[in-house]
Amino acid sequence: MKKIRILLILAAAGIMLAACGAKKEEKRQLPEIPTEETEEASEEEIEIEEIDQDAADKCLEEKLEGLGCHAIFSEYNEVDGVDVYLYSVVNNEDEELDQMLAVNAVSGEVMVYDNDKDKLLPFERFEYYEDKGDAPVNWDSAYYLDPRRVELMPADDRSFEFSITKEGEEEPELSGVAEVKADNTREAVYEDDSVSLTFVNKGDTLEIRDNGNISGLAGIYSRED
Repeated sequence: MKKIRILLILAAAGIMLAACGAKKEEKRQLPEIPTEETEEASEEEIEIEEIDQDAADKCLEEKLEGLGCHAIFSEYNEVDGVDVYLYSVVNNEDEELDQMLAVNAVSGEVMVYDNDKDKLLPFERFEYYEDKGDAPVNWDSAYYLDPRRVELMPADDRSFEFSITKEGEEEPELSGVAEVKADNTREAVYEDDSVSLTFVNKGDTLEIRDNGNISGLAGIYSRED
């Protein structure tokens, strides 16, 4: 009888161990391996649709309306990591301009193409550009007038940070936040207890004017590309 009991106990223990092992195996889950279908779905989600050349032509026509020139399609290419449609420009005297224009193949934004440096510039740099006073202005630039450098960094749509540093010095002479005027987006004003300045963005140049006290910073600074 004792032998029979011992065998029964051992058999029961074996069954319990086997059951525990089975439960552990049930809890263990293998990581999901992405299938080709899920990979294709992810690729479809991030796919960006581009505009065609006809749409790019219309974007340019609207930009050049009334400027006394028209664009001629040249090629589709990549510049500064951006896919663009490139155009040569001819004025009303059938003279081809040195500048070219580019249309972003995704957003439709019109830009100037600097062929010599193979880079894109804001449309405001176009030689036939006319400032109507209501277009958005690019305040993300750097300008230089010996011996000072002015760096502009947009904070939001209505303001930008600036720093004015004298050559050979590490710390800026002046830095702060200038507010863009509501009635003229090409001008911005900065004021503190000791100085008041007006920034006038003319594209290739930035004029700084003193509003009262002489700051020693006033002048016309040239844009750095």
